[in-house]
Amino acid sequence: MSEKMLDIKEYMYRFLQDSTREKFIDLVFDGVGEQDSIDFKKIWIEPQKLSEIILGMANTGGGVVIFGVEEKEDGTIEAIGLEEIVDKEKQHSKISKFLPNTVKFNILDFDFSGEAYSKIENKMYQMIVIYSDDKDLPYMWDRDSNENQVGCVFIRKGTKTVKANSFELSELIDKKIRSMYAEGSKLALEEHLEQLKVLYEYVGAKENVIHKNILNVGQALLERFQSISESLGEVERTKNPFYPEEDFEEFVANMIKKKKIKIESVLDLK
Repeated sequence: MSEKMLDIKEYMYRFLQDSTREKFIDLVFDGVGEQDSIDFKKIWIEPQKLSEIILGMANTGGGVVIFGVEEKEDGTIEAIGLEEIVDKEKQHSKISKFLPNTVKFNILDFDFSGEAYSKIENKMYQMIVIYSDDKDLPYMWDRDSNENQVGCVFIRKGTKTVKANSFELSELIDKKIRSMYAEGSKLALEEHLEQLKVLYEYVGAKENVIHKNILNVGQALLERFQSISESLGEVERTKNPFYPEEDFEEFVANMIKKKKIKIESVLDLK
């Protein structure tokens, strides 16, 4: 299978959505090799160094770290396997100490005991799957250490994890902004309009109506039958000083006009 040859990013996206044993074999032995989104380790490394890799991948679209596999200098892959499977929960806890809560990752086990495929027969592997969401960028180092300070940002460059420079950090922030702007969907618009309606209600009515010279008539009845109340006595109307210049419907109508102008501009009609 050479699906990754066509588009490695698309292949990795599918793998992150469904990390099956078959896809694991493809990923290791189909000649992909180490890169931005893939890192091979012979054994588990210390949590701090591993956290740097996880942050780098999270800031570069996500990826995987596979343990029990080594890439030689000539590019060949050796799937040596692990001597034992480490406790996933304990390992997750050790790594998480260095990461912000927004970083999402899973640890998966792959035990090929009894498998017929010679390269992996009776061997065990583990893998960290790192996810990324543009709206959470940039993912930052979350704990002071001898080497890094809180707020340090890592990215992946090929097979290496490095600290982002000012330009690269700016790119991550721009990506976050574009993601947040894209979330301004119809649903978000409807939520904003509903909240605006509530605010209008708190301001009160556009006009305050005072009914004078009326005896023994309930205010609730007057509000329900205003025409009757006006015939029973004098009515004084005063403008609510806190009410916006535009009522809700006028505001929406004004936004429609502006949106039409924007669309005409995009279509080069004006």
